[in-house]
Amino acid sequence: MVERNIEEAQKDKRAYPLELERLEGLLKSLEDKKEEKKRRIEELERERRTKEGELELEKERIKRSQLRLLEVKTNKEYQALLKEIEWAKELNSQGEEVVIKILEEIDQLNDDYKYVKERAEKERGGIEGDIEKAKEQMVQVEKDIAKWRETNEEIIKELDPRLLKRYNTIKEKRDGIAIVLVKNEVCQGCYVNIPPQIYNEVQKNLEIILCPNCNRILYWETSE
Repeated sequence: MVERNIEEAQKDKRAYPLELERLEGLLKSLEDKKEEKKRRIEELERERRTKEGELELEKERIKRSQLRLLEVKTNKEYQALLKEIEWAKELNSQGEEVVIKILEEIDQLNDDYKYVKERAEKERGGIEGDIEKAKEQMVQVEKDIAKWRETNEEIIKELDPRLLKRYNTIKEKRDGIAIVLVKNEVCQGCYVNIPPQIYNEVQKNLEIILCPNCNRILYWETSE
């Protein structure tokens, strides 16, 4: 039973770092989503400023072109300059539409960012709580392993040397587990059914009985 406890605790010990990695991954995912929205907003703001700067330059060019209308000498030059001004105004109008779309996207992203940020802050508390719990369980499992190993050593000290040698041989061959519980006629080491007669002998606790399949030492709990 003690060995089984140690084995289960060792499994937990190996599992907790993976659980911590998973939880920390969730936190990172929340932060990444938030930062992704923030970066996109910043990109759009830069694009907006660039577009607005271009629009201002284009407006200045239109003003200069309109002033040149007063200076042209021929109708041909006048018509050509008018077309240039109209074309510039059309481009400006398109540019303004682009800026409006950028502003609309920024507004939407700001709403999304606010939602993601609030959700991240809400979920962070729960995840951080789970991380602390997992760390506490890691500490506890280390204590449990130390306690059960101490108990196991005390039991081994009381064993007959020949029995101890036999115990160590089985333990070496069976992944460090030499003694296992038999429950409902099933060996809990290899999970194979044992014959009823052997099961009855195990329940008597009069001699060492081995599992016919995995050769581990079987024991039975009277509380069953």
